[in-house]
Amino acid sequence: MNKTRSRIVRFLLRNGPSSCGTIGTNLHTSPSNVRRHLHLLRDAGLVQHSSAKFSASPEHVQRYVGALAAGFHVSVMPPQGPVSINHEQILPFGPQLGRRTS
Repeated sequence: MNKTRSRIVRFLLRNGPSSCGTIGTNLHTSPSNVRRHLHLLRDAGLVQHSSAKFSASPEHVQRYVGALAAGFHVSVMPPQGPVSINHEQILPFGPQLGRRTS
């Protein structure tokens, strides 16, 4: 996650619902910059917006982190244990390539 967005989420978790101006003042960044990040966080489901204030709940953040970790393990982490290789699937022209026929 982007450093600024991470700081915003942590701020909201510690301080409760806050406006863009309040968040910006405390994080030493402009309200427009905060607003841009908050809209991305809202679209991702990490923060909620109501009555001119944004908020974050530990449950939403935990769910997001869990989904991110699961996706990471599926797409990046190697499988556990020995891996069987089907050479017919990895050879570009089939298993016959390189074999002599008599």
